[in-house]
Amino acid sequence: MKRREALKFISIGGAAATFSKAQDAGHASHTQDPAQAARSAGAASSDPYRPKYFSQHEYAVISRLADLIIPRDTTPGALDAGVPEYIDLQTSEMPAVQILLSGGVQWLDHYCGEQFGKGFVDCSEVHQKQVLDQVATLKDLSRNLQAGRRFFVQVRELTCDGFYSSKFGFRELGYKGNTAVIWKGCTHPEHGA
Repeated sequence: MKRREALKFISIGGAAATFSKAQDAGHASHTQDPAQAARSAGAASSDPYRPKYFSQHEYAVISRLADLIIPRDTTPGALDAGVPEYIDLQTSEMPAVQILLSGGVQWLDHYCGEQFGKGFVDCSEVHQKQVLDQVATLKDLSRNLQAGRRFFVQVRELTCDGFYSSKFGFRELGYKGNTAVIWKGCTHPEHGA
């Protein structure tokens, strides 16, 4: 199974949970998916998107992480779907996530500084992926890397939620929207008749 296919399955549950939370909260923007709402907010003016919660540096790190998690290949990636904007808007509403993500960016920069002598966004792609592979896949993590894993897992979940609730994600999932499904009943032969 390819990484992108695995992310689809991981995100289906998260996207469904995000959607139900939005409905429960009574948000008025039910006609637009969250990632589209984030893109629309940035596209309303000709200025580049200005983060609502993150500093410019934090936003650059989150953007790079989203791009590494769901890169553009033969299909659009996280940046095409406006995922960094989505993560910023979601984070601006969740204080517990703010602490985790801002602290995680600091941790990531500090860890990369110790390992490679520079912050995460200034590292080569090889070094960036090396760090993410460590926090995502190692079985026995040091206490230091456990903090990195919590941060990475949260960013990965938000990235998947943002991407797979966008038009690109819907297309990739094969979601056809609110269409009628015709059920013809039970299709196996009757027993004993």
